[in-house]
Amino acid sequence: MVESSLKRGEDKEQRGNYTTRVTRGELFSIFLRAGLAFGGGLGILAVLEEELVAKRRAVTREEFLTIYGIGRIVPSGTMTALAVAYGYTFGGLSGTVIALAALSLPAFVLTIALTIAYHYLRNSRLFDLLPVTIMPAALALIVVVALKLGKDVFRPSRELILAGVAFALALFLRLNPALILLAGGVLGAFALQKAEEENDTEEKDSGK
Repeated sequence: MVESSLKRGEDKEQRGNYTTRVTRGELFSIFLRAGLAFGGGLGILAVLEEELVAKRRAVTREEFLTIYGIGRIVPSGTMTALAVAYGYTFGGLSGTVIALAALSLPAFVLTIALTIAYHYLRNSRLFDLLPVTIMPAALALIVVVALKLGKDVFRPSRELILAGVAFALALFLRLNPALILLAGGVLGAFALQKAEEENDTEEKDSGK
């Protein structure tokens, strides 16, 4: 009980260290760099994790993954949901607009530029190089980011069991991913409530 109390105290102290505020200018810079990331959503996620968790320590890793999980559930793009969440957290409504604009700006400009380039180069042999150059590199980036974000889950735990069940349901039963995410959220809420009740019981026992 003493060890668990000490561990909880260390966890609270660690959470308390994440007090860095992010200004609106920094929000624009962070999400602009995220918008320039290659590899799609996971590439953007890697930039946000590096900037908000590792570098600025503005949020804990657990909070970051929690908000990411919520963003997967809401009916919109996940990265858009993250921009709204962190923009509002650090800058209110104006921060939300700033984060969304910064995240969308690179895609807006690059899409127009690539569309023009495709119009003039679509018959060129340069497009034959895409399958053996950019696509493998993007795939490697996605794999690395996925392993980095999931390293805390891939250990003997309830989270690993839930991840395995969700993977099996999606792969073999072809269930709708939205239903799997909602089911995972419900199970996670029950597990979190049970863990909090156990912690409260331990604290009461240690106080006697």
